[in-house]
This record gives sequence, C-alpha cells and structure tokens, in this order.
Amino acid sequence: MASELAKEIVQMSQRQDRTSPLVLIVYSRSTRSRDIRNEQETMRITAPIEGGKLIFRISFPIQNYTPILGNNVHDNNQLADQTILDYDADNIEGAATCSEGYMSYRDKRDVMLFQVIHNGDLGQFPLSRWTLEENQSGKTGSRVQTLQKILNVLLVKS
Repeated sequence: MASELAKEIVQMSQRQDRTSPLVLIVYSRSTRSRDIRNEQETMRITAPIEGGKLIFRISFPIQNYTPILGNNVHDNNQLADQTILDYDADNIEGAATCSEGYMSYRDKRDVMLFQVIHNGDLGQFPLSRWTLEENQSGKTGSRVQTLQKILNVLLVKS
C-alpha cells in the first residue's frame, strides 16, 4: 500500500514531456532579416522536457566549422548539417558558455526570443531582443552571465 502510494507520488511529480514553447535565436547584425529564421545561419536554443527532465537544447550549423573540425566530423547528435547539444537545465552556465563561444567565433551578438507555434514554426514577430557586445564597458558582469539570465526566459511552464 505504501509503495503504491510512493509510486503514485513519483508519477505525479514527474514533468510531462513537451516541446519548448519558446526559442532563442542567436544571429549576427549582418544577417538579413529573412535569414534569421534560417537554421543554417543561426544558433537556436530551446528548453524542452524529455524523459521528465528539463533540458537546454542548442543547435547550430556544422558546415561553418569544417575548416576547424575537419571533414571527418562524426557526432551521434549530428542531424544532417546541424549539431545538437543537450544540457541539463541545472547546467545553465554550460549552456551559456557554449552559446558565448558560438557568438565569439561567428561574430554573432544579437539574440531574439520567438514563440514556437504550430508545427515548430516561429511566431510572426520576436517577443524580445538583446544585443550583447563582447566588451560591455560600463556594465557589470560578463556576456556569459548575461546569457545565463536570458536563458532563464526559456524556463517557463506551459
């Protein structure tokens, strides 16, 4: 009886799997507005729940990295020409550091927040926008710390 009650409590406390209701898109100011929605030009960060666990999922185009990584890149998480990295939600610093590295390497400094609507399409207009300069003179905290704060936006209940 007690073990059945314990199982029921555990089942009730587990999060239900869901896709992320929001997406952060990292892009360069030189990116044309129509290309912001193009997954081959941008990094995307979402926060789905999978297997009852909230994660940060970061995807970015791999073809831009072949000169550094070589042509023999083999990654089990690589789908087509996208690399996908998953971070536990409690490792927000790791997700922010990965994002900052991408921003530094690709000279991408802008982040937009979009709602994800039907079939994974993005909402028509961004909900928010942040510009992150590498050297934020006069501001406290690093770009990684700022990214950690922005990543918290994805941790919504839906």
